[in-house]
Formats: sequence, C-alpha cells, structure tokens
Amino acid sequence: MRILKPLAFGAALLAAASAHAAPLTASQIMTQFNSVVTGDFSTSSDVEGRLVANNISHGATFYNNPSNVASAFSAVNAITIGSNGGGNINNGGSVNFISSNAGHFNLNGSGGSIKQGVPAFAMSDFSTPLNTLEAQLAGMANANGSLNAADPNNFTFNLTGNASSTSVFNLTTSQLGAAANINFAGTAKTVVINVRYDGAVGAHGEKAFTINGNFNDNSHLGNHIIWNFVDTTAVNFRGWYGAVLAGTSDVSAGSAMNGFLYAKDFLGNGELHDRPFQGALPVPEPSGWAMMGVGLAGLALVRRRKSAEKFAETV
Repeated sequence: MRILKPLAFGAALLAAASAHAAPLTASQIMTQFNSVVTGDFSTSSDVEGRLVANNISHGATFYNNPSNVASAFSAVNAITIGSNGGGNINNGGSVNFISSNAGHFNLNGSGGSIKQGVPAFAMSDFSTPLNTLEAQLAGMANANGSLNAADPNNFTFNLTGNASSTSVFNLTTSQLGAAANINFAGTAKTVVINVRYDGAVGAHGEKAFTINGNFNDNSHLGNHIIWNFVDTTAVNFRGWYGAVLAGTSDVSAGSAMNGFLYAKDFLGNGELHDRPFQGALPVPEPSGWAMMGVGLAGLALVRRRKSAEKFAETV
C-alpha cells in the first residue's frame, strides 16, 4: 500500500502557483508597463519603462527613464530574446526571460540581474485583459464631447464634461488621417477615442493606416487619453501622446510615442516614453485577486481529483 502525502502535494501546487505572476488587470498593466507586444519587438531607440514582449529581435537602451510605479516584473520581460535583442539596461533594471535568451545585456546600475521565469508569465496574462478592454471600449457610444473636423489645421476634440467625467469619441481612419494639427479643448478624467478602419482593404485583408497629423499635447491631457484602434492591422505613428491600444496591429513609429503601447508587433525608430495612464477605465474589470481566486480554485480541484485517484489505487 502506498502512503499518500496530500499536504506535500498541496504545497507543491501552491509553490507552482506562487512562481507564476499574480494576475494583473488592464489598468495595472497600463500603469506598470511602457509597452506590451504580443509578437516581435524591434527598436533602435530607447524604451524608458518596463517592456513585455513575446520575442525581442532587436534592442537598444531599456529602462533609462522609468516611472516610479512598483511592479513584480523586471525592466525587460520576454518569452524569447534573439541574439540582437540585447542592449543596455539602465537604473539597475533586470531582464526576465521564459524560454531562451541569446542576447547580450549591459546591466548599468546596482541590483540588476538576468533571470529565467522570475516571475513566470505567459503572453495571455497580458493579452487577455487588454483584448477584453479593447472590446469593451469599442462598444461605447459618443459622450461628453464633440469633434470639430472641418479645419484640418485645427482638428479639435471638444470635451464638454468635467474633470471627473469620461468623454468618448468614435471616428474613422479617414477622419483622423485628414487631421494636420490635433488639439483638445476642455477637461476630462478620461478620453476614449475609438478609431475604425474605413479605407481600402489589401489583398490579404490588410488594414494599414498612417497618421500624418501633428499632436503636441498642448492641453497636457496625454496621460488621460486612450486611442483604441479597433480593427486596423498596421498603424504608422509620428510623435504621439496617450495610451495606444492596437492589439491587432503591427505598429511602427518614426518619432517618440508618449504613453502606454499595446501592439501585435513593434518596429520603431522612435523612443517609447514611459507615461503611465492616469485616467480611470470607464468599464468594469475583474480584480487581480478575483482572477487569482479562480486559479487557486482550479488548483484545489486538481488536488482533490489526484488525491481521489491515489486513494482508489490503494484500495
């Protein structure tokens, strides 16, 4: 007869659970990270804040001007890192990889290290809450604002709410593409701008969009704006402000992007500046503790099943 050790088995399960990063909500991701890229990340410019990517194929300087938002994650987090994916890691930042690391990193500052799976994570830990947020925002109707698009040199989002309200705009890529100078007038806690593609679709379903407008953020609302690119497959930016949700798109940038970026792939010569989102998401989202509870409940179920199987083997 074999002797069961349920306590040891349970401890092993809990240890495995604790090794994996605690689930983050979309708002936590948008404040703790500078960018999340579910595919390939390649840059020749600085990335100021934390990065998480499926594969880093080319890197430069990371974590050179991070915000002070605390996180369990490292400066650079990737499933795989290619031979050209290394670079400088400033301010004592660390590198965390899951599967493989062929890059060379210069760790500048005290405390930096290269670790594998500390903490463990999967790209779905980030893409699932962010994809859910994209869909929720895309379903919102216009609110607390009006768009003046008559003059492309004074393309203005007029915010008609107050400092605690949410303004929502729904527009097309043709409308945004016609803007020469982008302005915001008024105030809001959060500005949601859903952008839908209405141009020619490529032979393979491509919905590529290039932004030519100049956006200087003279109103200093950048940290409160969410640009939600609902259905594009590629977006090319010039200097930009605000959180960008473009989970279905290959994103490129010719100059600095100021704010959080979520993309399928990123290829950019422009810097990514760490500007944490400071608005309030206008949609409900599950808490990290609630998602952790679901995971632990699943572990408990597995534990009970395995214990029952072992017990059956002893009788």
